[in-house]
Amino acid sequence: MTLGIQVSEIKHVLLADRWHEVEPESFALDAYEFMDGDQAVARGDGQLITSVGFMFREPGGQIVAGPLSSILAVQLPRKRG
Repeated sequence: MTLGIQVSEIKHVLLADRWHEVEPESFALDAYEFMDGDQAVARGDGQLITSVGFMFREPGGQIVAGPLSSILAVQLPRKRG
């Protein structure tokens, strides 16, 4: 069994500072790298630094990104049933 979190349904993300609102359909997971143009200057190695990161837009366009390990919780919409 898995928890099966649908990334397209994430509404809020809890980081160390507070809950962040997520613009619809903007949450994404991928390899975690810092880039200088097209060149990766630092990337997750899966040991010292997580190799998976996240990125999303807040309302107003601010982009929030970081290692997946910094997410404490996510909020999904309430299921009606």
